[in-house]
Order: sequence, then structure tokens, then C-alpha cells
Amino acid sequence: MTKLKIDKYLAFALLFALLNMGAIFSIFGVREYSDGTGYVEIINWLQGEAGAPAEFHRLLKPLGLSIALPFEFLGDGAGLIIQNIFFYLLGVFLIFKITELIYHNKKQALFASIFFATATPVIEVSLSYLLDPGGWSLYLLSIFLTLFYFKTRNEKLIILNGFLSGLGFLVKETGGFGILFFGLMVLFSAGSSIKEKLFKIVRFGTFFLIPILIVQILVFKYYHLTYWDWYWMGRLGAEVGKEGLLLISLRYLGQLFRILGILWPFILIGIWRELREKNWERIKIFLSLLPASFSFLFWQTGGGGRVVFIFAPLGILLATYGCKKIRPLIMALIILTILILNYFFVFINQEIPFTDIIYTSIFSR
Repeated sequence: MTKLKIDKYLAFALLFALLNMGAIFSIFGVREYSDGTGYVEIINWLQGEAGAPAEFHRLLKPLGLSIALPFEFLGDGAGLIIQNIFFYLLGVFLIFKITELIYHNKKQALFASIFFATATPVIEVSLSYLLDPGGWSLYLLSIFLTLFYFKTRNEKLIILNGFLSGLGFLVKETGGFGILFFGLMVLFSAGSSIKEKLFKIVRFGTFFLIPILIVQILVFKYYHLTYWDWYWMGRLGAEVGKEGLLLISLRYLGQLFRILGILWPFILIGIWRELREKNWERIKIFLSLLPASFSFLFWQTGGGGRVVFIFAPLGILLATYGCKKIRPLIMALIILTILILNYFFVFINQEIPFTDIIYTSIFSR
């Protein structure tokens, strides 16, 4: 009975996630995006179907496609949906455990899970023919393993975390950003010499690079393509000039608002409380999260919420602290409002981002 009492918040978080998943399928079905077509083509080609795929660069990150492959007998793209269901639930579980490790408060952890599951990018793409949910969840897994390492000091976790982060990169780039968090957490940690800290980072980095380099070498050998070739081709094709940079900046700001919506006041309250309390153990965690959280700035188009969503774990953690002292009935109304508004935002989502519409209406005059 004690164990059941301890786990009731996590059980409710997972139940909420399942109900939310049912609502997503019922209201929106399985959404299709242009990237999804390319993934399905690659999977069909890996199955031995005739016709070379048009986008060989997707082989640079083959792990998600390989995980999906065994389930393709259920239909085109079925493997992507099955793995995304798993990663969606894993993400809800991990954000709960991360919040619990940082704040030692299961109620806050429950709020974090709800905020994660109802974020607009999760509603939009977590159950679609895309690989982003795998990247998000494996990034969260690396954060969890890093925090767990500093709790237990089990050195084997460094090797495991590094290797899993490398595999995460082979699903989606965001899945590998845990290396930034681990490196900064080690540098901020007390009780170790610089030499010991560097040794830990190198050990993590070595096991991080092993799976990535193996894939890069194989793809270069057979298709004469590297990840950097593909990345810089995208950069060269990006919008340039003052107007292009302004539009990209507006898209980033718009998506930062859209992915967290009315959580922003609570995020700001959470920041204020953290600065007032000056808890160094928590502050160093948030500082370590900053580089990965703003990594979307290195992408070229600035439009996609699924790219900007890498900021969400940091925002959600702070938001849970910002709403910690709110009474249960008011908090229930806030969660209901978040749920309704986020589903509404996804329902009215247009092909043209609202930031582009605003930009065009102002600067086309």
C-alpha cells in the first residue's frame, strides 16, 4: 500500500497521457508531413522494394527507421507510429522523473507530465509519421541519466549515457543534445579536479561518437555523403538578408510562445523564485540546460515548433515551480484552459505560420 501511495502521481500521469493519446487519434488521426513521405520511402527501400529513394541523406540518421522496419508489415509507416507511441509515453515518464529528481515533489512532476503531453508540438507530431518524438525522449533520457549519475556516482552510467546519446543522435539530432547537458554539469560540479572532469567528458564523448562515426563512415563509403555536407547544403539554401533574418527571428519568437502558451507567466515566476532562493544545485542544472535549449538557433528556417520544442523541458521545469503554490481547484482550471487552448491552436494550424502572416502584412506595404 505504501508503494501504491508513492506511485499514484506517476500512475495518474501515465493514465492522463493515454487518455490524451486517445484524444489526439480521435480528433486529428495520424498526421502526415512531407518528411514522413521520405521516411516511408527509405523504409520501403530497406525492405528491398524497387526504386531508389530520393532522399539518401536520411540514412545519416538510420536508427529510427531501423526500429520502425520490423512493424512495417502492418502497413506503410505503421512502424513509425508504433515507435512514436512508445517514445510519447517514455517522454511523459521521463519528464516526471526528471522533475522529481530536481524538486523532490511528485505533484510538480505530475504537472510537468501534463504540460509535456499537452504541448502543441506533442499534439501535432508525437503520433505522426515523423522521428522527432524519438529525439525528444532520448534527450530527456540523457538528462535523466546525467542527474541519476550525480545522485549515485555510478561511473558506468557515463558510458551508458554517452552511448545512448549517440544512438539518440542517429534517431534525430535532438536526441544527441544530452552531451551538452552532461558536459556542463560535470564542469559545474564540485569535488573533482579539472583533469578528472575532462576525463569524464572525454569518456562520455568517446562512447557518444562511436555509433555516429560508424554510420557516417558507412554512408560516406556507399553514398559519398556526410552529415555536415547535408547540414551546410541546408544552410546555404536558407533565407538570407535582413528581411530573411527578421522573419526567422519572428518565427522563433512565435514558436517559443506557441509551444508553451499560457505557461509563460509561470515560467517567469519560476525564474524569479529560483533567483530569489539561490539554490546552486538547481541553478547549475538550469544553466547546463541552456545551450541545448537554444540549439534551434543553429537551424536554417526557424519555423517549426518541433525544432523549437527542444526548449520545452527547461520551460516546463521552471513552470512547475512557478505554479507550485497555486490551489488545486485553480490549478485544475489552468490545466483545463491549457488543454482547450492547445488543442484549438493545433486544430486551426495553417500551412503558413502566423508569424509569416504578420510579417507579410507589415512589410509588404
